[in-house]
Amino acid sequence: MMFREKIQEAVGDTYRFGLFYRFPGSLRFELSSGDSPLDQVLTALRKATAVCDDVFMGEERILVHLQAFASASRFSLREMLRELRLAGIVVPSVRDVWVDKTDEDDDYGAGHWVSCAFEVPVAKLQNLLWCAVATDFGSLHPNPHCRVYLLNSHKGIVCHPYDDRGMDVIGRHKSALAELYMRHNDLLLEYDLEVMRQTFGQP
Repeated sequence: MMFREKIQEAVGDTYRFGLFYRFPGSLRFELSSGDSPLDQVLTALRKATAVCDDVFMGEERILVHLQAFASASRFSLREMLRELRLAGIVVPSVRDVWVDKTDEDDDYGAGHWVSCAFEVPVAKLQNLLWCAVATDFGSLHPNPHCRVYLLNSHKGIVCHPYDDRGMDVIGRHKSALAELYMRHNDLLLEYDLEVMRQTFGQP
């Protein structure tokens, strides 16, 4: 099975940004705090790692889905690949790449969403999380400025640290998410906590 098909199978549907609101019964974690950009990113990295360590416990590999918006020149894609290499993430030759075209009505305007899916050893987890949580801070590098989705295809779980502020976690099996909900209840985003309680109960 190719990686794009694995992604589809993991969640049973296609997905875009804002997973918590698009997939009822999911989780949203609050990540960053601190004064300086570096403090915010390091705090977000620590919290995201705590959750993702449980998601990928016992796994040898992570299915990675990177998504980047590209204008007609696509120069940003070359820069993204360079920053990924600086972060220790080399896109392997065994990968899936696909393009979704957007129009002027899209939030980003006309262009293309370029997706790339591949597998890396689970030891690269923190490298990938850094790329995700540093995305809003142009002064911090490496910084590929792309969306980073991390999948455990065996458990059917997708983690999306959308920036330093938070991370959405969705999955097809409520029991797997319920375990994360209870174990990391101190990290749940308070603003959306009541919605999560309706699914998982009082933490």
